[in-house]
Amino acid sequence: MVERGCPMEDRTDLRVVKTLESIKNGFAFCIKQKKFSNLTVTDLTAAARINRSTFYKYYNDKYDLRDFLITSTLEELSAQINMEPFHLEHNRVNISLDLLRKQLQFMYDHKEWYLILWNKNTELYVFDDMLHIFEQRTRENFSNLLHQTQNTEFHLTEKQELFVRLFSSSAMTTVKWWYEYAPNLSSADVSQIIIDNIKYGMRAFL
Repeated sequence: MVERGCPMEDRTDLRVVKTLESIKNGFAFCIKQKKFSNLTVTDLTAAARINRSTFYKYYNDKYDLRDFLITSTLEELSAQINMEPFHLEHNRVNISLDLLRKQLQFMYDHKEWYLILWNKNTELYVFDDMLHIFEQRTRENFSNLLHQTQNTEFHLTEKQELFVRLFSSSAMTTVKWWYEYAPNLSSADVSQIIIDNIKYGMRAFL
């Protein structure tokens, strides 16, 4: 079994970086064309313009490639989403807006890749995986804020848990809408839409 992606010592080798990027781009091209179950390594290597031995140097099979690409993307997103300083009090909303804008800009910079992974041809539910990451980060922040104010271990109430899920679902759905229907909006515009939805549509849960 090969090590996924590439050995640590190769990660700064420009030739290796370009090869792995070619494989990733080949995967993206193929997923646009057909279902993952119908893909072959030959399809992937042809799209990436590499030979089979090069592919197998880095990945065991097409499943290993898909798993690596999705896992690394989710880990990167999880590390990027930081809801800790996220507040909804009136005098701190601007802080929340700026924080959300930066995180949405990161997501927009990865728009094309995320849309590939959300494609039903991957035969996985990557959008749901991202939604769960958003939920977890929001839940952690909510729990931390309550712990700070009450100085005790705190578990979310039913309404607070519902708020977490509604907010996360609304935010991710808004991002998907942004990608697909309103790509000319700025990250600041979309941040304001999400914040307004929280302030005026979910206030009863706060």
